[in-house]
Amino acid sequence: MILGIGVDILHLPRLKGLLSRRPDRFLTRILTEVEQKEFKALQEQAGGADQEGPLRYLGARWALKEASYKALYPHHKLTWQDVTVSKQDGKPTLIIPRKEHFGIGKSHCSVSHDGEYLVGQVVFESP
Repeated sequence: MILGIGVDILHLPRLKGLLSRRPDRFLTRILTEVEQKEFKALQEQAGGADQEGPLRYLGARWALKEASYKALYPHHKLTWQDVTVSKQDGKPTLIIPRKEHFGIGKSHCSVSHDGEYLVGQVVFESP
């Protein structure tokens, strides 16, 4: 049975502006430790020339975490740190260590981007 559905759309230039103000504080608030390491590695790989990859990485995590929050609200309120977004076989996957606490069985997610916009969708199933 479907527990909840959430969707979030993000305008990447807005995210870029937020990131430019206080990057360290912003990243530690939004990303888990694992995600922070991956983000910094992407930034180093890009070498400052092209920041589209790191920005999309951050945008995907923002949108999927927001969609996760919306899928469970108002019964539960996930925080940024409750959800880690990872990839398995090229697809985004949600890792929620305390998912049983939130009544989540399976989770499904998808991300799409076009130009300056990125959208994330999440579906949670009951156990």
